[in-house]
Amino acid sequence: MGEGVDAASAAYGVGYQSASQFSREYARLFGAPPRRDRARLLGLPQ
Repeated sequence: MGEGVDAASAAYGVGYQSASQFSREYARLFGAPPRRDRARLLGLPQ
């Protein structure tokens, strides 16, 4: 987030072949998709 990169770009940047796989694994690890945490950290309505 500090670099202004969206989840798909971050996923590819760390080696994932698909943004959806990154999102699934993120949700499995943290209990919700990355967009929820992004909204929370930016103070946006969820």
